Amino acid sequence: MNLRFLSTVVAVSQTGSLAGAARALNLSQSTVSLRIKTLEDELEVRILDRSTRPPRLTDDGLAVLHYSEQLLGLVGDLQAIGSEERLVGTVRMGVVPSTLPGLTPPALDHLLRENPDLSFEIVTGMSDHLLVEVEQRKLDFALVTQPGTLPDGLVESVVCEEPLDLVCFAGIDSTDTVRLLRTRPFIMFSRQTRTGRSIAAYLEKSGFHIQPVLEIDSIEAIEALVASGLGISISPRRTGFDYSAQPLVRIAIDRSEIVRRLVLVRPERSRRARVAETLHRHLTSVAALRVQINTQENNP
Repeated sequence: MNLRFLSTVVAVSQTGSLAGAARALNLSQSTVSLRIKTLEDELEVRILDRSTRPPRLTDDGLAVLHYSEQLLGLVGDLQAIGSEERLVGTVRMGVVPSTLPGLTPPALDHLLRENPDLSFEIVTGMSDHLLVEVEQRKLDFALVTQPGTLPDGLVESVVCEEPLDLVCFAGIDSTDTVRLLRTRPFIMFSRQTRTGRSIAAYLEKSGFHIQPVLEIDSIEAIEALVASGLGISISPRRTGFDYSAQPLVRIAIDRSEIVRRLVLVRPERSRRARVAETLHRHLTSVAALRVQINTQENNP
């Protein structure tokens, strides 16, 4: 079976047409059509429903697509074993969504520029869920909030620490954190997350017996709700995120233990260890640069 024919099925699925696949593969449309027909004859199934315009994958075609993606992924992994100088293949990576606006993209950009034969499938989710996915080897590694206890067989590399701030809507009439926490409605970062549990522990330890008006698992949503005036909150100062356009007031909390620590977690024995190590280097470089820029902006 010709792997190029399998990649043609994938290209048809990704582009939505024979013409689109031809452009993506730099082939003529007739060549793409011939490859599909040859594969249909070899497998004795109908991959494309040619009665529609453009032709669509049949149910059997979707099954062929599924196995083609798996086989091509395995081929990439085999190529990666023998590649000493370059990183190749498809990597499945988990990330907590709050790292996508500022930290993760520039690090991935550096990595992919250096390794053009490498590609990523990104899965977003809460840290606890992503850790389970890494433990079950459904993900190669994940950028998450540092867990209290790391599951057996996993290792972590610290990327950065993000301090937590009291977040208020623009025009707030005070910067007294104690007064604000005692008098303003509070929006809680979900206690299903490690960061949310850390915030709840800080509030309890500091003597604030707060009944939140809302509890939600998205930092972006919390900050949007605060900006609309529904209450105040505590959220991480996200690395690389541009806060200049946000109608928010961020007040630093002078508690060194209330931070969010981001780590890259992977299996101890991993086929993607070199990719993880290289990405970690880029992530820490981006984080350090952002901290340097913020320091210079705050101390002109």
